[in-house]
Amino acid sequence: MSLVGFVILVLLVLLLVWIYVKLAALPGQTAAERGHPQAEAINVLGWVGLLLGIAPWLVALVWAYTKPAAMQPGAPDA
Repeated sequence: MSLVGFVILVLLVLLLVWIYVKLAALPGQTAAERGHPQAEAINVLGWVGLLLGIAPWLVALVWAYTKPAAMQPGAPDA
C-alpha cells in the first residue's frame, strides 16, 4: 500500500469516528438544549443506543423531542 493510500485510509477512519461521536451525542445535546428534565438519561441512551443498534438511538432521539406530561400547560400536577 502506498503512503497516499494509507493516509486516505486513516483520514476515512477518523471521519467515521467523528461522525459516530456526533450522532451518538445528538439526542443528549438536543434534550439539554430543550431543557428536558431527563436529559442525562437521554444522553446515556444515545451513546448506548448506537453501540447496541439503531433502534435504541432512535428512541433516544424521539424522547429528546417529547415534552413530559407534567411540563405541558394544563396538565394536572401529580
